[in-house]
Amino acid sequence: MERVGIGIIAVLSLSAPFVFGLVYYLGVTDGIEINAGDPLRESRLWMIRERRGPTGIGWQYTAPINGPLPGVQCARTQLTVFNWSGGVSLDTSSNYCRCFEPGARGDLKESAAACQ
Repeated sequence: MERVGIGIIAVLSLSAPFVFGLVYYLGVTDGIEINAGDPLRESRLWMIRERRGPTGIGWQYTAPINGPLPGVQCARTQLTVFNWSGGVSLDTSSNYCRCFEPGARGDLKESAAACQ
């Protein structure tokens, strides 16, 4: 039991600087973007701010899914919001899907096709 306690204390003390550093970084920047510019795999982590200060943290995650037509690629985006203003809450109800087609320069342009 003593080893478990020492392990828990070690994990908490080693992870605390990372957590505080991440929260500080999100507070002074516009957030962290992963795979920026790739509409099929974009992710973003940011701090939500209102007039009275930070009120939560948002996370947007996009993953590719099967397209309805050949040559059409679709991606589903999930938005998760952890809010501590007015009580702690976790909202995962927002998600949407967009489809893309290859453009003339090899980039992806938004398609009129609907997701499955």
